Amino acid sequence: MSASPSKSPCARFRTSYILHLLLPLLAFALAGCLTPVRAVPTPTPWPTPVPSEQKRYTVTRGTIEDRFKIIAEVAPLRWEPLAFAVDGKLGAVLVNEGEQAEEGQILAELIMPDLLEQLEQARLDLSRAQSVLWVYENELTFDLERAQLEARRAELLLQQARDAGDTTEIALQEVALQIAQVNLREIESRVDPSLEQAVARAKLAVAALERQVEERRLRAPFTGQVVAVGIGLNSMRGPLEPPQRRADVPAFSPFIVIVEPDPVELIVSSQAARVSDLVIGQEVTAIHRWAQDEPFPVHVTQLPTISSGDRFIPGFPGSIHLSVEGETPPLVAGEFINIEVVAAVRDDTLLLPDAAVRRFGGRTFVVVQDGDRQRRIDIRTGLESRGMVEVLEGLEEGDVILGR
Repeated sequence: MSASPSKSPCARFRTSYILHLLLPLLAFALAGCLTPVRAVPTPTPWPTPVPSEQKRYTVTRGTIEDRFKIIAEVAPLRWEPLAFAVDGKLGAVLVNEGEQAEEGQILAELIMPDLLEQLEQARLDLSRAQSVLWVYENELTFDLERAQLEARRAELLLQQARDAGDTTEIALQEVALQIAQVNLREIESRVDPSLEQAVARAKLAVAALERQVEERRLRAPFTGQVVAVGIGLNSMRGPLEPPQRRADVPAFSPFIVIVEPDPVELIVSSQAARVSDLVIGQEVTAIHRWAQDEPFPVHVTQLPTISSGDRFIPGFPGSIHLSVEGETPPLVAGEFINIEVVAAVRDDTLLLPDAAVRRFGGRTFVVVQDGDRQRRIDIRTGLESRGMVEVLEGLEEGDVILGR
């Protein structure tokens, strides 16, 4: 019997390698088998929900008001935007925002040194022309008075000769009187039109230059407060360009805005909700945030228009204006006031809480509890306010409606 062949070293290495791999796996499996099995706990049962009773509403009669609120800003009733009449470069701003200005006070002006010199020269020319005319008229006045006295003296001498009956003297005095009268008429007609014309021309020159200067100046049209100064007041939609000396200033573009602090009005933006419901003459209620227990009535006086003919009000283009009358809490320009509008009032109308009205697929309907039955009924609604809905068609007073 032959001996079995011995294993090669490679075969022995493979056997040892496989055993090293299998031993850890076997140990892990045996450990799992020896671990005790844990019992799964019994889940706590959920309580059975108790169906809640559906809320019911009854159709009643009452009053419903369509109210809404908007915000208004207090604004002076009289705004005056001031603009230069010509283009130019800014020379000086003589007031600051918030300062008071007196009527006629110069607030700002453009650079115009040549024009001011021309005006000064024209005024000197006018003064000289007026002086020449004054001297001439004074001399004429004195000559006229002397001629009048000579004529009177001649009349008296003539009368004296007549009283004496001296015919020769009478003839001489008559001639003397005629000469005195001729001299008087000559002086009365001795007017030099060229002197008056020179004065008239000088006045026209001064007026023309003064007009050009005033086109380059801004004066306060009334006593009030300066509320805005700057280039770009036409829009006031962003930061204003600070007025710097020698800055280019366009003509007819508001540069300064002056206001009268009193009286005031209320301004509502045309972008506010439901302003289209306002009409001219409508009375609404204003409520000041610091005096909510003192509401006061105001009236709609102006609505926004498509045309740009409305007076310029910085920051309020195309706005709604409300007039303020009678006793009111103190109102300061720039503060905000709540406005309450009653758009419509319906008395003795059918009402139903909004929670009972259903809207789906373009339908407006309710679920009516009719004894043991429930019926869906389409309805037509009217005003809605503060959780209540006006029912115009489909229901009667006393109907019981199931809530949503």
